[in-house]
Amino acid sequence: MRTLVMALVLASAAPLAAAQATLQLLVKQHASPNTPKPFRDLGRFDIRLGNTSSSDGECPGNTDANGKVSCRFVCKPDDQVARNFKIVPPRNERTRGFTSPVTREVALKGCQLSVAELEFVYMDFAIALRDLTKGTPLETQFASVGTPRFDAASKEWDQLSATPAGRQKLDQLRTLTGEIALEKASDQDTASATRWDHFSVGISNVLLKNSAFRNYGRETATRIEVSPNKADFYKNLRVLGAHIEAKEAMTPLDARVLTDVNKLSSTSSDKLPAASFKSIALD
Repeated sequence: MRTLVMALVLASAAPLAAAQATLQLLVKQHASPNTPKPFRDLGRFDIRLGNTSSSDGECPGNTDANGKVSCRFVCKPDDQVARNFKIVPPRNERTRGFTSPVTREVALKGCQLSVAELEFVYMDFAIALRDLTKGTPLETQFASVGTPRFDAASKEWDQLSATPAGRQKLDQLRTLTGEIALEKASDQDTASATRWDHFSVGISNVLLKNSAFRNYGRETATRIEVSPNKADFYKNLRVLGAHIEAKEAMTPLDARVLTDVNKLSSTSSDKLPAASFKSIALD
């Protein structure tokens, strides 16, 4: 009898096993001229709540032979508050030569995820550049393998920056060319890294000038220098930020642009490819 009582006491004192929700990730790599195939032995994906890694989620282990890995989330079935988790794909030696897929989000309410599976595709740089510029004025320039050179006087900038869709393409190209530049620098290919970096920085200045023109007029835009030089980029940020701060009253648009300008001003050059240009490119 005493043994039975002790067993019941111990059982009641033992913590209940935490409930879990499972998310399946399918990871592929697309290298020219092949079709996409599973990206095996790739790890680890990071799970973030806001901008910090969360202990409530993990994607343990590397991807298997089929490019799959399962992520687990600690959950409470009766929790009615939805939490939005970011699934961040890794950058490591295995991903060299490939683009970084965008961070994805999933919502967890109770133990129910908004999706059961997410796909991430790493594309080699040549394919990504061709796909991104296909059907744009830059298509010919990026049609073959090689390092294009940034031309500040190129009429293609005006053509692409005239529409929100075009500016979004430019922002994606800014990110991609900056990512290539960082990898070339890691490979000690200084000359190639410099040319790609010039392209990324040059596009950044194109977007800044276009934003100044659309939102604050020609006079302000003439003070923005379109060049492939980082010194000009940071100077342009100061010029645009000072113009906004000098306004007697700020609009919601002003506040959004100024927030991005201030963040970019404090961003080191090696972090610029991943930095947000959302308000500058699209507002």
